[in-house]
Amino acid sequence: MRVKKTVWTFFMLIMAATLVLIVNSRMQLTSEVIVGSSDQVFVKTNDLDNPMKGYEKTDNVSNDKYADLSFPNITISDWQYILINKDNKLRSYAPEVKQIGSSGMYFDKRAIKNLNELLDAAKEAGYTPYISAGYVSFASQQQAFNEKASELSQNGAYTYEEAQKLAEEIVAKPGTSDHQTGLAIDIMDQQYEVLDYSKMNAEFFAWLDANCAQYGFIKRYPSDKESITGWDEPWHYRYVGKEAAEFITQNGLSLEEFVAHYG
Repeated sequence: MRVKKTVWTFFMLIMAATLVLIVNSRMQLTSEVIVGSSDQVFVKTNDLDNPMKGYEKTDNVSNDKYADLSFPNITISDWQYILINKDNKLRSYAPEVKQIGSSGMYFDKRAIKNLNELLDAAKEAGYTPYISAGYVSFASQQQAFNEKASELSQNGAYTYEEAQKLAEEIVAKPGTSDHQTGLAIDIMDQQYEVLDYSKMNAEFFAWLDANCAQYGFIKRYPSDKESITGWDEPWHYRYVGKEAAEFITQNGLSLEEFVAHYG
């Protein structure tokens, strides 16, 4: 009788320890997050919070507070204004790109002159700009997304369907990434293994925010626009042309708000 009781107690202890390990693995899960470069650069992070929380659909963006602004007279269908996000998916869009110096990253060849001028100006100002991500094709994003879902399901903590849902919170689904436009870059003053904005060079980003528009760039995902854009990536910049960039920057708009004005 005592032997049976001992075996039962031991079995219960094993079950309790197993449960603790499962719970702990879910709470401390670390993942590699693709940031969109053409050669699949990954960044490790412990943050699995949903970056799409509070997302507002583009067609619901209200322009009431911008009613008195005189928007530029542009053709919103021109290539530099292309909008890709979770509500504007593009599968086949593939711009002709050119390598950014010797970085191994690529950018739309129609705007690479502007990018090089921005980088040269940053260097002249005393900074060392580092491009961590550029153009990423639909196929590459699909591969990254599938790999992330597979990785999350490997330890058995999630089914593949659950892993896919979780992957959407970490990696942009194919056809929804701004990097597919070929007009987006992730930039910092030096290479960081962890994308933690609070630890980056604040002086460099202050300079970049003050000067990027004159080269045709905007901060694509500022923290205070997360509820509209769906992402909080203050190191992510996007080419839209000088006229639009200066207007967007001066009036504190997101690209979603700017495009929504034109209907």
